[in-house]
Amino acid sequence: MLLKTLQSGASGMRAHQTKLDVIGNNIANVNTPSYKKSRADFAEMVRQALGDEGIPAVNSPRPESGSGVRMVSITRMMDQGDLIHTGRELDFAIEGEGFFKVVPIDGDDDQEYYTRDSTFFINNEGLLVNAKGYQLEDIEIDTEDLKAIIVDEKGTVSRVLSDDTVEEIGTIQLYKFPAPAGLAKKGDNLYIATEASGEPEGDDPGTDGRGFIRQGYVERSNVDLATEMIGMIEAQRAYASNAKTIQTADEMWERANNMRK
Repeated sequence: MLLKTLQSGASGMRAHQTKLDVIGNNIANVNTPSYKKSRADFAEMVRQALGDEGIPAVNSPRPESGSGVRMVSITRMMDQGDLIHTGRELDFAIEGEGFFKVVPIDGDDDQEYYTRDSTFFINNEGLLVNAKGYQLEDIEIDTEDLKAIIVDEKGTVSRVLSDDTVEEIGTIQLYKFPAPAGLAKKGDNLYIATEASGEPEGDDPGTDGRGFIRQGYVERSNVDLATEMIGMIEAQRAYASNAKTIQTADEMWERANNMRK
């Protein structure tokens, strides 16, 4: 029984150490644009009826003993963060569901990436790219005589010339997934599709439940610092309690070993 107590305490320490790691990463990214926080999910391990070794002391139902806790998953929370007005014309936040699709330009990587990071730039070739240099859609912007860029909520991209002439040059699509929480993180605010997320479905903003594009805005992280701090305190106390369980079981074991007839 003491061995089982040690195992239960150790499982609790491992689980809450992982929870602290997840919370720490959330807090570290509290100011990362469009970052989606994660949550550690636990489940009880197998339970065993007491008295299996001999004749049951009581009738059914017999008392049961647990075996500790295990990590089930680290779930990504896809709630939208607040939209912050920047006034920058190449900031395109998504209000609602959906992702931008970006692809590498150099051809060394044919992977398609998905992001909600809303900060873009115009490179030397007139292409819309993110901070990593990945291209957004097949839109080429002629910067000669360019006065401004306009992107409406439906994703239509237009350029305004110095004589105030407006030319439509393309449309930005948004991509939905059956289970967006199943996307795999690749760093730099990029995700890739997986079997768990399902295949991406692209269409114009505002269609089939997709959100709208808000020019001049960025999406903040959805991390609530107060909630994360409370979770950190809970995890620290749970970790300390499990450590105390191990210490107590060890002391009892020592006493049992030192008993004299």
